[in-house]
Amino acid sequence: MKLILLKNNLTDSLNCVERAVSNTGKLPILKNILIKGVDGKIFLEATDLEIAVSCLVPGKVLEDGSVTIPFSIFNSVIKNLTSERLTLESKNQALMVVTDNYEASIQGSEVSDFPIIPIIEENKNTIKLPTEFMSSLELILPATQYSEIRPEISGIYFSFKESILTLVATDSFRLAEKKINSSELVSDFDSIAFILPLKAAEELLRVFTPNSEITAIIDESQVCFISPGRKLISRLVDGKFPDYQVIIPEKTETEVLGDRGEFLQAVRLVSSFAGKTNDVGVKLEGKHLEIFSADSLGNNSYKIAIKNKGENFEAVFNWKYLFDAFKMYSSEEVLIGINSSDKPVCVRNPKDNTLVYIVMPIRR
Repeated sequence: MKLILLKNNLTDSLNCVERAVSNTGKLPILKNILIKGVDGKIFLEATDLEIAVSCLVPGKVLEDGSVTIPFSIFNSVIKNLTSERLTLESKNQALMVVTDNYEASIQGSEVSDFPIIPIIEENKNTIKLPTEFMSSLELILPATQYSEIRPEISGIYFSFKESILTLVATDSFRLAEKKINSSELVSDFDSIAFILPLKAAEELLRVFTPNSEITAIIDESQVCFISPGRKLISRLVDGKFPDYQVIIPEKTETEVLGDRGEFLQAVRLVSSFAGKTNDVGVKLEGKHLEIFSADSLGNNSYKIAIKNKGENFEAVFNWKYLFDAFKMYSSEEVLIGINSSDKPVCVRNPKDNTLVYIVMPIRR
């Protein structure tokens, strides 16, 4: 194998595959990346057996071939090069890195030892995702976290039905749902549902650019996301996502409409006295919503003028969850729906129901 590349192109591709490289010592070959030149194209590949990433690198292939080498040392060498143009050449199991004033030989491993990146047949379930998919995924991602006890919520729930793609994330204390109904959404099936692991969801945001044209191919146990020049394959979470719709209130007795920016400012400021428990109180009284907190060092409160209907209300929340709720929206105002101090609270854009955030009060 002999390749000619530009440093910037190679660095971008290394950043693309980096998080798919394993950092454990259970299987040393997983700390490697595969570099291959085939049919005039250059690819970098990495896998930790849970996800796999393949990236097309602009460059010139002088001789076809492949080599697998440790990612960390290769990445360090490339990022510290001062020359923009470089040559990569494989000799036996080693990779030569050559520039005008630098030369290195990196010892690799048998290419046959590198795991085979799985291939999903093209005739499986295929869906073309709209350009708003990436921004929608980024919106709801903060509402989930990894759980060994409940792996079924350790990811993003995808549901496609009646031409609507629904993305859902939850950590059992809060929940975010985003519905996408777009003419760009094209599929060859009527409905499907699966759970994408959290790590794979995070990597989607790193591997693909915000407006990427992405197609997803899904089979019984894995999914492949493809855009021009890049591919991410992930196993699916084996389990059933909770029936989350039962906790989204169909109607709320009390509704509060207020300035989103002021809600954000209030929660940010009041959190200074939230202490280790992260608790802040929220009290609705008349035409004001008060957000307050106290610890051994003092207390503070912030009153916001609002529009409301319904009864007065008081509850305690994790301030970070409230902050994420208000931060999620881009509208000038948000609508907070409340039924009682121990029931889920619903936050929405009053003019758009495609995004819903639910947060549970802290019971005392």
